[in-house]
Amino acid sequence: MWTMIFASLRKWEENSMIRHLIKFWFSSTDELYSKLKRPFNGTWDSVESDVGAFENILIRLPVKNILIFKSISKLWYDVMSTKYFIILHRLLSKDNTKFLAFYDPGLLEDGIVRGIHLMESNGTYTESYTIPGFENIHHPLLISSFNGLICCINDVSKYRMLYDIELRICNPATREVVLLPNSYMSVYMPVFGVLYSNKFHIYKIFKFFSDPIHFGMGFSQCEVYSSETGEWELLGSVPSHPLMNLRRTLASNHVCINEKLYWFLSDEHEFDIPSSILMVDMDCNVKEIPLPTEAEISFLIDFHDRLCLVDWTCGTIILWLYDEARGSWYSKKVPPFPGNWLEVAQFDSVVAHKHKILFVYRDVAGLRHEILYNLVCATWEEFRITEDDKKTPIVVFPFFETLVPCNPAGRKVTGGSGGGFLKKLCVNSVSVVWFV
Repeated sequence: MWTMIFASLRKWEENSMIRHLIKFWFSSTDELYSKLKRPFNGTWDSVESDVGAFENILIRLPVKNILIFKSISKLWYDVMSTKYFIILHRLLSKDNTKFLAFYDPGLLEDGIVRGIHLMESNGTYTESYTIPGFENIHHPLLISSFNGLICCINDVSKYRMLYDIELRICNPATREVVLLPNSYMSVYMPVFGVLYSNKFHIYKIFKFFSDPIHFGMGFSQCEVYSSETGEWELLGSVPSHPLMNLRRTLASNHVCINEKLYWFLSDEHEFDIPSSILMVDMDCNVKEIPLPTEAEISFLIDFHDRLCLVDWTCGTIILWLYDEARGSWYSKKVPPFPGNWLEVAQFDSVVAHKHKILFVYRDVAGLRHEILYNLVCATWEEFRITEDDKKTPIVVFPFFETLVPCNPAGRKVTGGSGGGFLKKLCVNSVSVVWFV
């Protein structure tokens, strides 16, 4: 155990910030190591009692090391389990944002996803996360990634023409998984949105679904899950609903930025064409944002904590940044797409990483391609995901490791399929004017 800890300390000492913090206490890592091997005494107790400096070192450690170090002593466990520590660690980890690559389970041999891959900005896989229980889940889809948590869905319906969706919130780094309670069945595939708060990682999940009793009304109902209560709440009838993700089967159709959730709203006559943008905050306040331009093929992304619309029209890409204070958009034209845009069949991911935007798309032959756009240099850059073939589509999300709990309220959460069919099927028709 101590040999492993010492090796980790040696590696951390290469970081100038951590080296400085270690020498705040000791003349070298060797002295720290020698004290770690000794039985606790008054000198070591006084070192540990300097909680501020103690935390400043620990919050810079990788999650896997923190999980190991928690077992060293009760003091270490208590320090690294506080809300304050988890929030500080999350803030520092965000500066080291990477990518999370998730393969399309529909093209895997048995539809089972056995690993989710952590990818560096150069396309190299550095970690493969195995999520407990995923080996028993058929055809899961990753729909959200934020603050080190991901949300996955899969259909477990035993009935034809009905969707019974299970939702799981997972922390790949800590391997914690929470299966959310049952929610209403739907005639059409529901549309989801995951909204995260920065108040110790509270989150809400919005689900738009088609009432099986009045399915002719389309996506007429909405319910919301809150991690604070551990329950779903039916909001009732809604006159509008987010865009159906028909063209981009893998790409997420929503984005969470600064405790606000954004979707495209569907056109009245064309379910897969956006007409405007819907914004919802943690208090369920709603706002409709006009599109800056007609956008048949577009994506919403988080670009430096700002809403960005990426518009693709006949090989021309325009970036639209939203100024929330003024309620207006301003555009930035991108140099011509370097390839033959007629060969682009569909996009699976568009995601920002620092000053670059990664595009993942498939050509007409079904092969996958990746390319980066550098906003600082206004140039396109080659990008290739290593250690895989180009025949399997993937979805890519921004990701950084955290200690964020999946169930921050600490309440017991139960879920799963089976049972309660009538309860899940019969929606209480409550007329609620929700969208303004």
